[in-house]
Amino acid sequence: MSSKQATILVVDDERSVVDLLSEDLAEEGYNCATAPTGEKALEMLSMDSFDAMLLDLKLPGKSGMDVLKEAKSNYSETIVIVVTAAGDAQTAVEAMKIGAVDYITKPFELERVNSSIEAALRVKAVWSSKPTLMEEGAKAVDEEENWACYLDDIAEGVETRLDSLTGHVMTITVIDQTIDAARQLEIPEEHIKKWADGRRERIGRIKILDSLLEKVEQSPVA
Repeated sequence: MSSKQATILVVDDERSVVDLLSEDLAEEGYNCATAPTGEKALEMLSMDSFDAMLLDLKLPGKSGMDVLKEAKSNYSETIVIVVTAAGDAQTAVEAMKIGAVDYITKPFELERVNSSIEAALRVKAVWSSKPTLMEEGAKAVDEEENWACYLDDIAEGVETRLDSLTGHVMTITVIDQTIDAARQLEIPEEHIKKWADGRRERIGRIKILDSLLEKVEQSPVA
């Protein structure tokens, strides 16, 4: 999904924040709409389809958390990124449990916002391309490869989001979050297990190789 095709709903009661984000997102090629309250955001979601929503959790009237819950229940096609105050990590964690794909703390950098949106849209594109069941009689190996490729795509999206949050990829965390996402998408458990086992085995081989290389580097050169 290219940025020119993506529609973003910015929900924040601070006019300066809305203007800043709207201008930047427009320059990045996104189609942007805004809402000053949770009630207005839900009204707009009921009327139009949005690819992603930047949702401030501290809103007048209906809270951002309430908006998030309703959005995930009724407008699940919209990926939600929440915006919260610095130091309010617990609220951000709760929002992620409800279904937000990422959180941004105020004051934020526009680069951080853009990287989060790009990662979220990448995840949305991958999740929407869930492979269909293969026709009866198709080879099992082809189906297995199809699911494995799909899980790799999900993992890549997870890696992208984690990298934007931490500056490096946490491989075990990637596997765990990919498994959670795959189960939510109702991917057959047997395919999830085979993929996860393969990933863990690969990590083990890499660790062994790293250990061997470290020993070689430490050995005196003849």
